[in-house]
Amino acid sequence: MSQQLFENLESISNDLNFSNIFEKMMLELYPKVKELNSQIALDLGFLFIYRYLEDDDEKYELLDFWREKSTHQIVQLPMGEFHYRPYIDFIYLDKIMNGLFLETVLEQMSKFQNLSFYESCAILFDLERYYVVPLSEMDVRIIKTIRDLIDMQQYYTNELLSKKLQVRSNYISRRIGYLRNNAYFRVTGTVNFPRIGLSLYIILIESTPEFQESISKYFSSPYTRTIRRCPNQRFDYIVSLTIPKIYEEKLFEYLVKLSDSNKIRSFYCDEVKTISNNLNFTYYTYSKRPSVLSANKPGFFIDWFKERILSMTESSDDSTKAFHRFSFEGNPVKFSERDLKVMTLFRRDLDSSVRTISKRLSLSWDDTNFHIERIKELMFPMILLYYMGLNQSAILFYEKISKENLNSIEKIILRMPQTFSYTFRNGGAIITVDLMNGAHRLNDLVCETLPKIKNTQFSLASKTSGIFRPIPYKFYKENKWVFPNNFFLFNEIE
Repeated sequence: MSQQLFENLESISNDLNFSNIFEKMMLELYPKVKELNSQIALDLGFLFIYRYLEDDDEKYELLDFWREKSTHQIVQLPMGEFHYRPYIDFIYLDKIMNGLFLETVLEQMSKFQNLSFYESCAILFDLERYYVVPLSEMDVRIIKTIRDLIDMQQYYTNELLSKKLQVRSNYISRRIGYLRNNAYFRVTGTVNFPRIGLSLYIILIESTPEFQESISKYFSSPYTRTIRRCPNQRFDYIVSLTIPKIYEEKLFEYLVKLSDSNKIRSFYCDEVKTISNNLNFTYYTYSKRPSVLSANKPGFFIDWFKERILSMTESSDDSTKAFHRFSFEGNPVKFSERDLKVMTLFRRDLDSSVRTISKRLSLSWDDTNFHIERIKELMFPMILLYYMGLNQSAILFYEKISKENLNSIEKIILRMPQTFSYTFRNGGAIITVDLMNGAHRLNDLVCETLPKIKNTQFSLASKTSGIFRPIPYKFYKENKWVFPNNFFLFNEIE
């Protein structure tokens, strides 16, 4: 099968004038991947060719073919939901691993025989979530300063950062280039959903044993939802869903049908009204130079003994300032399908070049810039960290909680690396804390430090694809939301 797929790759290489690279690949790579799963082998072949391309136009052309031959797949693994997007993730991971991703994958997969696609994805999942990139003290200062400027609604430039950090502008440019080009952090855009006629819902599901492995198929629309699995917890699935508010009643009817047919035992569903985010580098350990014998590994290693003492003492830290807060509110605005396509790409990285987006959507530079300016006001800027080894998520859920108690919890978790807090329309809240070690101890910290707050429901999940904020861009036609008849909310439940 691998041979047949590589023959297809050969025809593509000939069409794109990459035949010389293909011959090199067949000589150097094919003998190493021919025993692997055929899809994995093909995608590693694409990566091999991509490495040798220097012209940007040729890279874009190859990526279009790659995207066509290896479409986005969502794989349900025991440790969580894995998005298989080799045309994006393989390239990013190869960058941050200094060009050693392909070699690392081959080293790990060579330990096994006859790996299925499912088993191969489990290896790729662990490679991604456990890899930690090193940051310098200046990198951290840059990220903190950018975040402060965003909070003050100021647009950051290299010159402004240079002035605030008192270092040369060209040095700032190099460090930001290092951080961004290697995908270590992104200034992303969280869409203010009501402004585009949508509402964001979060659903917590307690599944029945018989259907525990198949819950995702009842929410089979990747454009509208994300799913996080929390094995061995009461609520073992967390689903986020973005739909027009007119479908809210239909959503609750659908969840009741799942319950009545014994697919799920219980559920909680509510509309998200606010989102808060905090980053903190208190516990980040900087790696020393390789020549130092006592070199430390980089990463966020929480000192839980220290954290317990700090949480018991009176703290002057103000969580209301540390957490950046945004409200989902406002009247819908008029926008086009093209606006939405640009938004879907631009929100992933608010520092994306106009050229990159225009190339991807086959638009002119002026058209792309026009649409970017239109959609900027519909998004909240938010910094996210990637590839920092934050492979665990501790989740705190409250069906009802006062604003005062929520602020008290946020104060306790202020020094955690990456935190998101969501409040619901009916007074509930959910907090996700991304950690590198000891996620299970966060529950003890909160419950013992704040005994007055009752009914904390604690869960653990493998860190997957970030925060809950999907956009159903495939369902926007003729300037209105049009959900198809086979959309899962309209399906009968067997």
